[in-house]
Amino acid sequence: MTRNKPSLAFAGYMFAIASAALFAIRPIFVKLVYQQGTDPTTLIGLRMLFSLPIYTAILIWLLRDAELRSRLTLANVVKTSIVGWFGYYFASFLDLVGLQYVSSQLGRMVLYVYPTFVVIFGAMFFKERITVPILVSLAITYSGVFIIFGHDLQSFGSDVIKGSSIILACAACFSIYLLFGKALIKEMGARLFTSIALISASAAILVHYSIAKSISQPNVTQESLLWIFIIAIFCTVIPTFFTTSAVARIGANRTGIVAMIGPGFTSIFAVNILAEQFTVYHLAGITLTCMGVWVLSKSQS
Repeated sequence: MTRNKPSLAFAGYMFAIASAALFAIRPIFVKLVYQQGTDPTTLIGLRMLFSLPIYTAILIWLLRDAELRSRLTLANVVKTSIVGWFGYYFASFLDLVGLQYVSSQLGRMVLYVYPTFVVIFGAMFFKERITVPILVSLAITYSGVFIIFGHDLQSFGSDVIKGSSIILACAACFSIYLLFGKALIKEMGARLFTSIALISASAAILVHYSIAKSISQPNVTQESLLWIFIIAIFCTVIPTFFTTSAVARIGANRTGIVAMIGPGFTSIFAVNILAEQFTVYHLAGITLTCMGVWVLSKSQS
């Protein structure tokens, strides 16, 4: 058993790196979809239409296990469904709307502050203590975001305030998903929880889409349909299970620390594919925000 531990840890870090990279390039593909004239509602609707059958198939496969089936109580399904709406309906939709108004780099940086909301909401709802190291980490994290925010505000105008505010709300929703999902993941198992959460979110999104749009006449080009398919499979389905696999092998804190490479990946692709600027302000902002999240992770370990 001891000899297997290094290989398990190595696999866990590889899963964490791959997950962080795939999540990080999602805003790049979103921007490419927007360049084709597709709106956020159509994007998220088709994204979940592509990913829903996969999550459903995975759930059916998981439920072949009698022990897993015993965890699937009505209460757990209802709770997981509600939590899933926060993580992959409200948060995803707000993220896509916000990305219309900000650069992909700023959007990822603002979303990246979600661990600070986990701390704040943890104190509010679960009486968790906010220590001095946590306050220091929050100050470092937000100073990094404000550096890039200030640069983009000067360069692109007031839309940056609107987009950043929307994505900040997205970060808050995602933190609720993580915070209230902890106990459910422990009780149900990560894969079962993830499948049900994503299926419930997909169902809610498709209802939203069917009310707002015509499914038979989506506003998409062939190129945008390709980008949406890539977002659904490679930036949604695969990284959600990569993250689960990483947490199972190296723990949530280490997985979170590895995820700090995310903004760097976003910047690399944003500069090379979208021709976004990368200035000393972006470098300073990314460095400070990653440092803040690292300090936060260490203070909670």
